[in-house]
Amino acid sequence: MQESNIAWTDTTWNPVHGCSKVSSGCDNCYAERISRQYGHTEEPWTNEHAEANVSVRPDKLEEPYGLDEPQRIFVNSMSDLFHSRVSDEFISDVFAVMRNCPEHVFQILTKRPGRAAHIDLAWPPNVWMGTSVEDGRVVDRVDLLRDCDAETLFLSCEPLIGPLGEVDLEGYDWVIVGGESGPDDVRREMDHEWARDIFQQCRDQDVAFFFKQSSARKPERGQRLTVRNEEWGTYEQRKIQELPDLPEPTKRARRAMAEG
Repeated sequence: MQESNIAWTDTTWNPVHGCSKVSSGCDNCYAERISRQYGHTEEPWTNEHAEANVSVRPDKLEEPYGLDEPQRIFVNSMSDLFHSRVSDEFISDVFAVMRNCPEHVFQILTKRPGRAAHIDLAWPPNVWMGTSVEDGRVVDRVDLLRDCDAETLFLSCEPLIGPLGEVDLEGYDWVIVGGESGPDDVRREMDHEWARDIFQQCRDQDVAFFFKQSSARKPERGQRLTVRNEEWGTYEQRKIQELPDLPEPTKRARRAMAEG
Protein backbone atom coordinates (compact mmCIF):
# COMPACT_ATOMS: atom_id res chain seq x y z
CA MET A 1 0.00 0.00 0.00
CA GLN A 2 1.12 3.57 -0.56
CA GLU A 3 0.32 6.89 1.07
CA SER A 4 -1.58 9.04 -1.41
CA ASN A 5 -1.38 12.70 -2.38
CA ILE A 6 -4.96 12.57 -3.70
CA ALA A 7 -6.95 15.03 -1.60
CA TRP A 8 -10.02 12.82 -1.13
CA THR A 9 -8.22 9.68 0.05
CA ASP A 10 -5.36 8.63 2.35
CA THR A 11 -3.89 5.44 0.91
CA THR A 12 -3.94 3.46 -2.33
CA TRP A 13 -4.29 -0.32 -2.51
CA ASN A 14 -3.76 -2.13 -5.80
CA PRO A 15 -4.71 -5.82 -5.76
CA VAL A 16 -5.16 -5.46 -9.54
CA HIS A 17 -2.78 -3.80 -12.01
CA GLY A 18 -3.42 -2.58 -15.54
CA CYS A 19 -6.50 -1.60 -17.49
CA SER A 20 -7.99 -0.88 -20.93
CA LYS A 21 -9.14 2.53 -22.15
CA VAL A 22 -12.88 2.82 -22.69
CA SER A 23 -13.63 6.52 -23.32
CA SER A 24 -12.07 9.97 -23.81
CA GLY A 25 -11.45 10.38 -20.09
CA CYS A 26 -8.83 7.63 -20.44
CA ASP A 27 -6.85 9.30 -23.24
CA ASN A 28 -4.08 10.65 -20.98
CA CYS A 29 -4.32 7.96 -18.30
CA TYR A 30 -1.92 8.71 -15.45
CA ALA A 31 -1.90 5.04 -14.39
CA GLU A 32 -0.66 3.93 -17.80
CA ARG A 33 2.02 6.62 -17.73
CA ILE A 34 3.23 5.52 -14.28
CA SER A 35 3.13 1.86 -15.29
CA ARG A 36 5.35 2.59 -18.28
CA GLN A 37 7.69 4.70 -16.17
CA TYR A 38 8.36 1.78 -13.82
CA GLY A 39 8.53 -0.86 -16.53
CA HIS A 40 5.31 -2.69 -15.64
CA THR A 41 3.69 -2.11 -19.03
CA GLU A 42 5.04 -2.65 -22.53
CA GLU A 43 1.85 -2.61 -24.60
CA PRO A 44 -0.71 0.22 -24.93
CA TRP A 45 -3.67 0.00 -22.57
CA THR A 46 -6.17 -1.11 -25.22
CA ASN A 47 -8.65 -3.98 -25.35
CA GLU A 48 -6.33 -5.73 -27.80
CA HIS A 49 -3.60 -5.93 -25.13
CA ALA A 50 -5.78 -6.44 -22.06
CA GLU A 51 -4.55 -9.98 -21.45
CA ALA A 52 -0.96 -8.77 -21.24
CA ASN A 53 -1.69 -5.62 -19.25
CA VAL A 54 -4.27 -6.64 -16.64
CA SER A 55 -3.11 -8.85 -13.79
CA VAL A 56 -4.44 -9.73 -10.35
CA ARG A 57 -2.14 -9.58 -7.31
CA PRO A 58 -3.25 -12.06 -4.64
CA ASP A 59 -0.06 -11.24 -2.73
CA LYS A 60 -1.48 -7.78 -2.00
CA LEU A 61 -4.80 -8.91 -0.56
CA GLU A 62 -3.56 -8.94 3.04
CA GLU A 63 -2.15 -5.39 3.01
CA PRO A 64 -5.08 -3.53 4.64
CA TYR A 65 -4.79 -5.74 7.72
CA GLY A 66 -1.42 -4.13 8.48
CA LEU A 67 -2.69 -0.56 8.90
CA ASP A 68 -2.46 0.83 12.42
CA GLU A 69 -5.23 3.43 12.15
CA PRO A 70 -8.43 3.99 10.14
CA GLN A 71 -7.85 5.11 6.56
CA ARG A 72 -9.74 6.12 3.45
CA ILE A 73 -8.37 3.62 0.93
CA PHE A 74 -8.59 4.12 -2.84
CA VAL A 75 -8.93 0.62 -4.28
CA ASN A 76 -7.07 0.05 -7.55
CA SER A 77 -5.75 3.49 -8.38
CA MET A 78 -3.78 1.66 -11.09
CA SER A 79 -6.64 -0.39 -12.51
CA ASP A 80 -10.38 -1.07 -12.51
CA LEU A 81 -11.65 -3.77 -10.15
CA PHE A 82 -14.56 -4.49 -12.50
CA HIS A 83 -12.48 -4.98 -15.65
CA SER A 84 -13.59 -8.07 -17.58
CA ARG A 85 -10.15 -9.68 -17.02
CA VAL A 86 -10.78 -9.72 -13.25
CA SER A 87 -12.80 -12.77 -12.23
CA ASP A 88 -15.87 -12.68 -10.01
CA GLU A 89 -13.98 -14.91 -7.59
CA PHE A 90 -11.09 -12.47 -7.19
CA ILE A 91 -13.49 -9.54 -6.76
CA SER A 92 -15.14 -11.56 -3.98
CA ASP A 93 -11.73 -12.04 -2.36
CA VAL A 94 -11.16 -8.27 -2.41
CA PHE A 95 -14.59 -7.71 -0.87
CA ALA A 96 -13.87 -10.24 1.87
CA VAL A 97 -10.85 -8.17 2.96
CA MET A 98 -12.89 -4.95 2.92
CA ARG A 99 -15.65 -6.61 4.93
CA ASN A 100 -13.08 -7.74 7.51
CA CYS A 101 -11.76 -4.18 7.93
CA PRO A 102 -14.87 -2.16 8.90
CA GLU A 103 -12.80 0.63 10.44
CA HIS A 104 -11.53 1.67 7.00
CA VAL A 105 -13.43 3.30 4.15
CA PHE A 106 -12.72 1.66 0.79
CA GLN A 107 -13.30 3.92 -2.23
CA ILE A 108 -13.72 2.10 -5.54
CA LEU A 109 -13.94 3.82 -8.93
CA THR A 110 -14.97 2.13 -12.17
CA LYS A 111 -15.74 3.03 -15.75
CA ARG A 112 -17.69 -0.24 -15.94
CA PRO A 113 -20.65 0.54 -13.67
CA GLY A 114 -22.94 -2.05 -15.29
CA ARG A 115 -20.84 -4.90 -13.96
CA ALA A 116 -20.39 -3.25 -10.56
CA ALA A 117 -24.16 -2.83 -10.20
CA HIS A 118 -25.15 -6.36 -11.13
CA ILE A 119 -22.38 -8.61 -9.84
CA ASP A 120 -23.55 -10.91 -7.03
CA LEU A 121 -21.90 -9.36 -3.97
CA ALA A 122 -22.77 -8.53 -0.39
CA TRP A 123 -21.82 -4.86 -0.06
CA PRO A 124 -20.40 -3.88 3.34
CA PRO A 125 -21.30 -0.32 4.45
CA ASN A 126 -17.66 0.80 4.49
CA VAL A 127 -17.33 0.38 0.70
CA TRP A 128 -18.03 3.54 -1.31
CA MET A 129 -18.72 2.76 -4.96
CA GLY A 130 -18.16 5.36 -7.66
CA THR A 131 -18.09 5.74 -11.42
CA SER A 132 -16.08 8.15 -13.58
CA VAL A 133 -18.04 10.60 -15.76
CA GLU A 134 -15.83 12.97 -17.73
CA ASP A 135 -18.42 14.67 -19.93
CA GLY A 136 -21.99 14.44 -21.19
CA ARG A 137 -21.17 11.63 -23.63
CA VAL A 138 -20.83 9.09 -20.79
CA VAL A 139 -23.41 10.44 -18.35
CA ASP A 140 -25.39 7.20 -18.79
CA ARG A 141 -22.94 5.69 -16.30
CA VAL A 142 -24.80 7.60 -13.58
CA ASP A 143 -27.96 5.59 -14.21
CA LEU A 144 -26.07 2.31 -14.58
CA LEU A 145 -24.42 2.58 -11.17
CA ARG A 146 -27.63 3.66 -9.44
CA ASP A 147 -28.72 0.00 -9.35
CA CYS A 148 -25.68 -0.89 -7.20
CA ASP A 149 -26.39 -2.04 -3.62
CA ALA A 150 -23.50 -0.07 -2.11
CA GLU A 151 -24.63 2.15 0.77
CA THR A 152 -22.60 5.11 -0.54
CA LEU A 153 -22.49 5.99 -4.24
CA PHE A 154 -20.39 8.72 -5.79
CA LEU A 155 -19.29 10.25 -9.08
CA SER A 156 -15.80 11.25 -10.08
CA CYS A 157 -16.00 13.93 -12.77
CA GLU A 158 -12.27 13.87 -13.36
CA PRO A 159 -10.79 14.73 -15.68
CA LEU A 160 -13.78 16.94 -16.46
CA ILE A 161 -13.30 17.63 -20.18
CA GLY A 162 -16.78 18.91 -21.04
CA PRO A 163 -20.12 19.86 -19.51
CA LEU A 164 -22.33 17.13 -18.09
CA GLY A 165 -25.67 18.82 -18.63
CA GLU A 166 -28.54 18.09 -16.27
CA VAL A 167 -27.84 15.05 -14.08
CA ASP A 168 -30.23 13.13 -11.84
CA LEU A 169 -28.24 12.51 -8.64
CA GLU A 170 -30.91 10.55 -6.84
CA GLY A 171 -29.25 7.83 -4.77
CA TYR A 172 -25.85 9.52 -4.87
CA ASP A 173 -24.02 10.89 -1.84
CA TRP A 174 -20.94 12.58 -3.26
CA VAL A 175 -19.50 14.16 -6.41
CA ILE A 176 -15.80 14.82 -7.03
CA VAL A 177 -14.82 17.30 -9.75
CA GLY A 178 -11.34 17.94 -11.09
CA GLY A 179 -9.51 19.18 -14.15
CA GLU A 180 -6.88 17.22 -16.03
CA SER A 181 -3.22 17.46 -15.08
CA GLY A 182 -0.24 16.94 -17.37
CA PRO A 183 2.02 18.72 -19.87
CA ASP A 184 0.67 21.83 -21.57
CA ASP A 185 0.65 20.26 -25.03
CA VAL A 186 -1.40 17.26 -23.84
CA ARG A 187 -3.61 18.50 -21.01
CA ARG A 188 -7.22 19.38 -21.81
CA GLU A 189 -8.53 22.49 -20.07
CA MET A 190 -11.53 22.51 -17.76
CA ASP A 191 -13.92 25.47 -17.80
CA HIS A 192 -14.94 26.42 -14.25
CA GLU A 193 -18.44 27.00 -15.62
CA TRP A 194 -18.77 23.23 -16.14
CA ALA A 195 -17.73 22.64 -12.53
CA ARG A 196 -20.01 25.39 -11.20
CA ASP A 197 -22.96 23.78 -12.95
CA ILE A 198 -22.24 20.46 -11.22
CA PHE A 199 -21.73 22.26 -7.89
CA GLN A 200 -25.13 23.94 -8.18
CA GLN A 201 -26.82 20.63 -9.05
CA CYS A 202 -25.22 19.09 -5.95
CA ARG A 203 -26.55 21.95 -3.82
CA ASP A 204 -30.03 21.61 -5.33
CA GLN A 205 -30.08 17.82 -4.78
CA ASP A 206 -28.37 17.76 -1.34
CA VAL A 207 -25.23 15.93 -2.46
CA ALA A 208 -21.74 16.52 -1.01
CA PHE A 209 -19.35 18.24 -3.44
CA PHE A 210 -15.55 17.99 -3.58
CA PHE A 211 -13.58 20.25 -5.92
CA LYS A 212 -10.20 18.56 -6.27
CA GLN A 213 -8.30 20.78 -8.72
CA SER A 214 -8.31 22.97 -11.81
CA SER A 215 -6.50 21.95 -14.99
CA ALA A 216 -2.78 22.30 -14.33
CA ARG A 217 0.58 20.83 -15.19
CA LYS A 218 0.81 19.09 -11.79
CA PRO A 219 -2.00 17.45 -9.76
CA GLU A 220 -3.68 19.16 -6.81
CA ARG A 221 -3.20 22.68 -8.21
CA GLY A 222 -5.87 25.37 -8.29
CA GLN A 223 -8.06 23.85 -5.57
CA ARG A 224 -10.37 26.87 -5.34
CA LEU A 225 -13.47 26.94 -7.51
CA THR A 226 -14.74 30.23 -8.91
CA VAL A 227 -18.33 30.47 -7.63
CA ARG A 228 -20.91 33.22 -7.35
CA ASN A 229 -21.54 34.86 -3.98
CA GLU A 230 -25.31 35.33 -4.08
CA GLU A 231 -25.27 37.89 -1.26
CA TRP A 232 -22.80 40.22 -2.96
CA GLY A 233 -23.48 39.31 -6.58
CA THR A 234 -19.79 38.74 -7.31
CA TYR A 235 -17.57 35.75 -8.05
CA GLU A 236 -15.07 34.46 -5.51
CA GLN A 237 -12.57 31.62 -5.17
CA ARG A 238 -13.74 29.02 -2.67
CA LYS A 239 -12.18 25.75 -1.50
CA ILE A 240 -15.09 23.29 -1.37
CA GLN A 241 -13.96 19.82 -0.32
CA GLU A 242 -16.87 18.04 1.33
CA LEU A 243 -17.07 14.33 2.16
CA PRO A 244 -20.15 12.14 2.65
CA ASP A 245 -21.01 11.03 6.17
CA LEU A 246 -19.52 7.78 7.43
CA PRO A 247 -22.04 4.96 7.94
CA GLU A 248 -22.71 4.12 11.59
CA PRO A 249 -21.03 0.64 11.45
CA THR A 250 -17.78 2.28 10.32
CA LYS A 251 -18.01 4.90 13.07
CA ARG A 252 -18.46 2.14 15.67
CA ALA A 253 -15.51 0.17 14.27
CA ARG A 254 -13.29 3.24 14.42
CA ARG A 255 -14.28 3.97 18.01
CA ALA A 256 -13.56 0.36 18.97
CA MET A 257 -10.15 0.51 17.28
CA ALA A 258 -9.29 3.75 19.09
CA GLU A 259 -10.29 2.24 22.43
CA GLY A 260 -8.02 -0.74 21.82
